Amino acid sequence: MMNNKLYKKLVIAMMITTISAVAAASAADTTASVRPVDLAQADAIQSRAKAEQQEIKAEKAQQKKAAKAEAKAKKAAAAVRPVDITPELREELAQKIADDAAKSAEKAADKRAKNQEIDPVIVIGRVPTNGTVDLNLPKTVQMALDYNRDIKMSQYALKKAEYAINQAQAGKKPTVDYNFGAQRSRATDAATYSRAASLMGGANSVSNAFSNGISVNIPLYTGGLVEGQIDVAKLGKTNAQEEILRVEQATKYSAIQGYYGLLAYQELQGVYHEAVDNLQGHLDNVQAQYNVGTKAKVDVLSSDVSLANAKTTAITADNNVAVAESNLNNILGLPLETKLNLADHQLPFDTYNISLQEATDYAMKYRPEVLQAALAVQTAENNIDIADASNKPTVKVSGGNNWNDNTFPGIDANKRSWNIGASVTYSFYDGGATKAKEALLVARETEQKTREAVQLEVKQAYLNIRSAAQKVEETQTVVDQARENYRIQNIRYQAGVGINLDVLDAQLSLNEAQVNHIQALYDYNVGIAKLEQVMGVDVESGVI
Repeated sequence: MMNNKLYKKLVIAMMITTISAVAAASAADTTASVRPVDLAQADAIQSRAKAEQQEIKAEKAQQKKAAKAEAKAKKAAAAVRPVDITPELREELAQKIADDAAKSAEKAADKRAKNQEIDPVIVIGRVPTNGTVDLNLPKTVQMALDYNRDIKMSQYALKKAEYAINQAQAGKKPTVDYNFGAQRSRATDAATYSRAASLMGGANSVSNAFSNGISVNIPLYTGGLVEGQIDVAKLGKTNAQEEILRVEQATKYSAIQGYYGLLAYQELQGVYHEAVDNLQGHLDNVQAQYNVGTKAKVDVLSSDVSLANAKTTAITADNNVAVAESNLNNILGLPLETKLNLADHQLPFDTYNISLQEATDYAMKYRPEVLQAALAVQTAENNIDIADASNKPTVKVSGGNNWNDNTFPGIDANKRSWNIGASVTYSFYDGGATKAKEALLVARETEQKTREAVQLEVKQAYLNIRSAAQKVEETQTVVDQARENYRIQNIRYQAGVGINLDVLDAQLSLNEAQVNHIQALYDYNVGIAKLEQVMGVDVESGVI
């Protein structure tokens, strides 16, 4: 009887033979005969099929393992992830923070009222909401300097630097320490401990001990360590002073930029609304002529489209004014809804004469960033001295008195002890000097980089002013010509010798000329403020 294994091989061989025969018969250009497949080939095919099945099974097992690992990771992440903040929870947290802040503010206000103190942090609201403030440029700058928060923070930093000097100077002064100790103890007298004592409850004793001590340490020599720290602290104060000047100059520039920005947007608003009025009048004229049959419908349509575009631009101009006003309110620390009435109605064009060399020399001498970079070099040099001082001996003398007693407060003149001594400390090696020298090189490179950057800023600001001045003069001429051209084209059209397109083009040219002129005036005035800032001109000086 044929075994199962041999039977499987014969079946596979017959199947392969049949498939080969079918394939050969279906081919139009071949008549190859079917060759029988031997049992050895059937074994190879079966082995390859088993191998493929094993690979598929292994791949599925790997995928299943990876899926389990991913699920496990997600579960672990979910375990440590904070609970999602729902809208209800968010509302609860926001309300709690607001309530806590209100309580804290109320408590601080009561404390200030009790001590008759004024809150140094100015809160927005010095004028009523929807109030009105009249402004000119000097007043704008002064208000910004008075209420700018960056300036106040730099002033706090200066006080901190002053405290650092006092802290450094304390290293040269004597230090006095006082200590008090109290102790209560219970001990068993082992020498008298016996069976009889045990029966009576034990032989125990309770005692009190109180101590008082005062000590004085006087540094005699620190190898220049304390002196170097004092010098560094003083340089820190000078740097803080320069930082105040830098912030003040930046604040002044921001205020000028905000003032002229609002003024420029107001002028542009007038330009675009004037264009709307002009195009509305022109459309009315075209419509009237069309009604009597002297103009074509296309003139009405094109005029209407131009008017609609002008109205859209005017809406944008209105929004720009509102945004600029809010921006200036923010700079001045006023409520954002405050209405600002500017004393100026046109951007000025005043002569400003200074040479590039004069501006550069002034910046190299007075620009706060340049001076701060130089201070950083001096600080790095002092840090080298401080690091070197770590390799020098330090000498100090000390003395003290101690009292001990078993009754409070523990001061018994008969149980007094005193001590006096001197100590010398010497560090054989400290690698800090090497690090300090590298820091000096970095500070020197930074100083040169700062000077070069400032020179570039000065030249850019100077050239921008010159360019803006030329544009102001050129655009003024163009505005006059564009206005006259619009007048002529309008008259020609009304007389029937011009076309509608000429009128509309003339209006667009007039708008463009006016916008370019206002932009040039804005660039010129803000450019002067920028040049003075990069020069390091003091806020009390300058053209403003």
